[in-house]
Amino acid sequence: MKITETNIPDIDVSNIDKSKINLAEKIMYNINPLFDDLHQSRTKDYKEKLSEFKKIRNNVLSNKTEIETLFDHFKRKQKVKKLLERIDKLVSLGIVNDGQIKQETIVLLKIIDKLSIDKLNYHLKETMTTISKRFSTN
Repeated sequence: MKITETNIPDIDVSNIDKSKINLAEKIMYNINPLFDDLHQSRTKDYKEKLSEFKKIRNNVLSNKTEIETLFDHFKRKQKVKKLLERIDKLVSLGIVNDGQIKQETIVLLKIIDKLSIDKLNYHLKETMTTISKRFSTN
């Protein structure tokens, strides 16, 4: 192959900036569909991952609330158990045989499942005070 050099330029030197812009536009025109496809696929992946994340987050939040309710229920049952153990201790010590304490204990045992957490804490404190009074007098 023989290359011949001539003084004829490939591009117009006076309009070199326009030539660069035209070349860039032609390149973008041919490459742009590739970027559009890539952008659309990435956007689709993002939306899918976002919806998956929302589903997982909702699942986690529902599990969290369920665990919190179960934990509150467990704490309540624990307090009821502790109160029943203290009442058992009062009965075994013979403190419940007094008239007023006996009536209060009977009423407490009837409504123990309906008491609020604050009332359970109050009765736990009261039974502990009664037990400690019994041991302090002996």
